[in-house]
Amino acid sequence: MSKVYLCSFADTRLCLSALRFYQQAKAMQVFDYIFLYNETNLDKEFRDAMSNQACINGGGGVTRGFGYWCWKPQIILQTLQQMNEGDVLFYIDIGCEFQIEGRRRLQEMIDEIRKNEIMGVMVGGHHIEKVWTKASVFQHFGVLNDKHYTDTRQIASGLVMLCKTQRTQAIMQEWLNVFYHHFELVDDSPSPIPNDESFIENRHDQSIWSILNKKHNIVNFDGVDFTQMAVNPEQHPIVTVRNAIYCSFITSSTNSTANRYLKVMWIIPALISKLHPIRSGRRYARTLKKFLLHYSFVNKN
Repeated sequence: MSKVYLCSFADTRLCLSALRFYQQAKAMQVFDYIFLYNETNLDKEFRDAMSNQACINGGGGVTRGFGYWCWKPQIILQTLQQMNEGDVLFYIDIGCEFQIEGRRRLQEMIDEIRKNEIMGVMVGGHHIEKVWTKASVFQHFGVLNDKHYTDTRQIASGLVMLCKTQRTQAIMQEWLNVFYHHFELVDDSPSPIPNDESFIENRHDQSIWSILNKKHNIVNFDGVDFTQMAVNPEQHPIVTVRNAIYCSFITSSTNSTANRYLKVMWIIPALISKLHPIRSGRRYARTLKKFLLHYSFVNKN
């Protein structure tokens, strides 16, 4: 039987969210391997290339999504390199929640992914592509006047699920190549051609993934299946909330500084685990300390 992998990304400021995500995912007892990436264990060539792209296109300032979410297809490809042909991979945003009651439904989803090879999730509600994708993206892919692309629901990039095959690896590489060669399509720069009158903003990595999803006729889950936190949790194993907690004591974006923080940040929960007045607080801090020590070890290797 093929293995089931899970990957996500949380920069070092999101260590608390990474801990929560890891614990919930492990409790599902479905994933054989869980890979959590941060800025220190991305491929160096990729880091250098994207750092230059983000600096040039972002005007030298801070970009959204830690580089407009350029790391998303990268960590998917990095994880696929460690998998065998036919293994299943879930990419899930770090802010998402797992509901243990939905374990059986999650196993059913895995069967559907094996059947369809690659699957996405349609954004719930009236979330039409031309409202959330700038016109230059449509023009680049030659679909500016194709309503199959412009007037259909956008595909979310917070959940990407696939089997490892030559086809799925090629699709992920195609997604990543846009960041390497056409970064202006994913950043916040204005479209050189007029957008649709209903346009609100470009959704960066999601806009590109959505177009590729439609181009390759990928079968998708309906987004409404991933937004119900309290109602019928047996049918909702993954919930697309944005439960992301930032640790403000990490302020530098440089890789060397981030590495230094990563090596010592376990000291804070270590102290709390001894000094916190409430037993449950001490217990949680000990768990966080163990996680951060493991996190540091994984990044070092």
